[in-house]
Amino acid sequence: MPFYQLNKSIMSDLSPEEITEIKDHFDFFDKDKSGLIDIDEFTQLLKVLAPDASSDNAERGFATIDVDNNEQIDFDEFLDWWKMNWTVF
Repeated sequence: MPFYQLNKSIMSDLSPEEITEIKDHFDFFDKDKSGLIDIDEFTQLLKVLAPDASSDNAERGFATIDVDNNEQIDFDEFLDWWKMNWTVF
């Protein structure tokens, strides 16, 4: 199954309440309220989720989530990643 089809099927499984909850998490880590998470904000997010993670882990994770390679994570990228990796926060 192509990646984009997988993402669409994952997103269709989310309720509006789940999307709202994930958006709240995104907004919490979007410290500058730009609507995007940059590498510094992602590093802070990773420190909460995985306190022992290295800066190298943060850079690799960020690059994986930033699928359009624009050096920022938008909400759609975050939503795809969150649903695939975190069922409880």
